[in-house]
Amino acid sequence: MCAMADVDQKVPSKVQKVIVFLSGAQVTRNASVTINPGVSTLVFDGISAGIDAQSIQVKANGKFTILSVKSELNYLKEESKQKNIDDLLAQQKIISDKLQLANSLLYINQQEESMLMKNQSVKSDNANLNVAELKLALDFQTQRLTEIKKKQIQFNNEIADLNTQLQKYNQQIADVNNGNTKATSNIIVTVSSKETTEAAFALNYMVPNANWYPTYDIRAKDVNSPINITYKANVSQQTGEDWKNVKLTLSTGNPSVSGSKPELSPYYLNFPTYYTGAAYKSSSQLNEVAIGYGTDRRSDIKESGYLAEVVAVAPTVQLKENQTNFEFNIADPYSIPSDGKQCVVEINQVNVNATYQYAVAPKLSTNVFLTAMITDWNKYNMLPGQVNLFFEDTYIGKSVLNTNSTSDTLNISLGADKNIVVTRTLQKELMQKQSIGSNNKQERDWVIEVRNHKNQPVKLLVEDQVPVSQNSAIEVEKQQLSAGIPDELTGKVAWNLVLKPQDDKKLELKYQVKYPKNQQVIVE
Repeated sequence: MCAMADVDQKVPSKVQKVIVFLSGAQVTRNASVTINPGVSTLVFDGISAGIDAQSIQVKANGKFTILSVKSELNYLKEESKQKNIDDLLAQQKIISDKLQLANSLLYINQQEESMLMKNQSVKSDNANLNVAELKLALDFQTQRLTEIKKKQIQFNNEIADLNTQLQKYNQQIADVNNGNTKATSNIIVTVSSKETTEAAFALNYMVPNANWYPTYDIRAKDVNSPINITYKANVSQQTGEDWKNVKLTLSTGNPSVSGSKPELSPYYLNFPTYYTGAAYKSSSQLNEVAIGYGTDRRSDIKESGYLAEVVAVAPTVQLKENQTNFEFNIADPYSIPSDGKQCVVEINQVNVNATYQYAVAPKLSTNVFLTAMITDWNKYNMLPGQVNLFFEDTYIGKSVLNTNSTSDTLNISLGADKNIVVTRTLQKELMQKQSIGSNNKQERDWVIEVRNHKNQPVKLLVEDQVPVSQNSAIEVEKQQLSAGIPDELTGKVAWNLVLKPQDDKKLELKYQVKYPKNQQVIVE
């Protein structure tokens, strides 16, 4: 004997867990329902309209069989939205009517006050009134004017309160109109059971319009203390469903990026051809062109400076390492409404050992920057992000944390220190251009002066450069480096200075460039 099916049995569900990716989110809803004998259709409503139908997973416990799972859009929420607006408009009209009445009563009150003031003027000019009558008239007017003033204060307060209420209703109506309430989704699950049974359901599905990105607060008390790093996530979503007191997980994965491995295609090299109007000619008949990509080579920064001891801080979340990403499981529940506003979630806070060093490249900027170099930074699983910098309990600005590096040392700039002054001056009287034979010679003589106005010694890395020739016809001769250490590949010259308080030093960078007379070379 077959039992009749239940028609569209609506099942309330609640968001219990959300995994937020760098783009998109996976939502887990839980629900409990009583399933009757026969074939039943369970409708889980109020779900985001942007649900990815291919991502839906339904898990359940109980003595029954799941026959099918599908999703559909539900536009009934638009009707609910309109009813909500109609209710708000009705309340708004009540407030508007009260406001109109209060303004009218205030006007009448003001007219009565004006009439009494005019009547007082008329009576004061009437010589036929005796003193007793005049006193009675003045007492009456004083009493009445006092009552009028009290009512005016009452009316003004009532009008201000009604205006505030009216603004709130206007804002509520605007919020409802601007809200993403046009449609929701239903997940429809068809089940079959031989008996009445209690079932627990877990629904998993992917939604877009959710993301998180990292930011950091980096604090350094002084150059003898460790660096404190607060790792924060900025989470936002506009999925159409509010997440209230959910278990939140932040993943470094990104499902929107293709999961297919890219394949290399042949990379062909050839000489370009040029059209002359009559025929094509190979570039080997013209000028030979060499095309290629160079590598960015940087000299390793020496870890000289101040060393701070490490202080361990317990992590605030549980870290899970997967094959292709990391997950930060947040211990405390969070509520994130579907309004697109940022919700800040603290991921971790650590104190790490750091080597501090002042550095300046006066050719680019004469500002002296304090840098902190952190080793073993990879174990904190940090992503690239914006940094708020604090030094000596003072906010000094923003920076960017670039963790897309294979280096074992992470360099963090802690801002400029105005107490160390650097100048770079070209000695123009020594600037020469000579013609000798078939060649030109040009000299450049730069003087770099450094002054330490701090009350403590500092270790300063100064970097400048001499030109590097890429043509055998151009010769560069280093004439004076003031004991600077040159890098023959990049032309960079480095000085590691130790400056006592109020100390100053001068560095000279002098070089000569020789090249053929019939060529132009820009020498700086």
